[in-house]
Amino acid sequence: MRVSNCSPHPSGLLRLDDFAALRVSGEDCVDFLQGQLSQDMGRVTPTQAAPAAWCNRQGRVLCLMVAVDWQDAIFLILPAAMAETCAEGLGRYVLRAKVRIERWDQAVFGCAGIEEPGAETWACKGNEAYCAVRLPGARNRALLLGEPPTNAEGAPGSGLTLENWRLADIEAELPWIGEKTSGKFLAHSLNLDLSGAVSFTKGCYVGQEIIARMEHRGRPKRRMQRVHLPADSAVEAGARVDHPEHGAATIITWSAAPERVEALAEVRLAQDGSQAMEQS
Repeated sequence: MRVSNCSPHPSGLLRLDDFAALRVSGEDCVDFLQGQLSQDMGRVTPTQAAPAAWCNRQGRVLCLMVAVDWQDAIFLILPAAMAETCAEGLGRYVLRAKVRIERWDQAVFGCAGIEEPGAETWACKGNEAYCAVRLPGARNRALLLGEPPTNAEGAPGSGLTLENWRLADIEAELPWIGEKTSGKFLAHSLNLDLSGAVSFTKGCYVGQEIIARMEHRGRPKRRMQRVHLPADSAVEAGARVDHPEHGAATIITWSAAPERVEALAEVRLAQDGSQAMEQS
């Protein structure tokens, strides 16, 4: 992915009002986040972002975020509805550490149709004005912090909307956590052990003991699965639904698609764990 990853002819640029960013700065910020988040912060560099979870002591995910090293700080891109909760919650652990946590006052953008579609997932590149982070999935998309490139502002639109951005997140199996689902799911239930959002080699962090025990001594009874529901389904995040193939399922996130509803849901596995691999 080049610096001009939203140019010269991007398919679209979208202001993501559903997302926000926290700016974590200070000489102790990396060590502080190492003790709070599930990701090994040593993986987060100016050229490589990483997904991370903030969990409670029971190993349940309070929020999923993307950690980005930019402008001498670590930015945490996360759902806007969780920004204040996470800022206040993380702030309670700062104590004497030289760390400052503040909500960034600029918007987060989504960029579609980026160049170099084979770029590594979570690769990030930019300059002093902006930083773009390559998202996972088949679509060429990036999250963008800062001022979008001027040649992206005037690009012809492609019908890019918040709804089809959410649909692309579901296709990429990004289980964004909101107010209704915060603290509801274990890390393994969201497949965070499979997506690289959890490090099993770093030191302690909040919820680490429970997550490590599940990894090394147990077997997840539930996993995240992409499911399809009828278009007239009344669904909301955190709700239980009866799926014809997977039985009782709990909605993690969802989006309306042509003629149906697409969702990520927590489903119960078969005894051999095979249901996690099935496609509905």
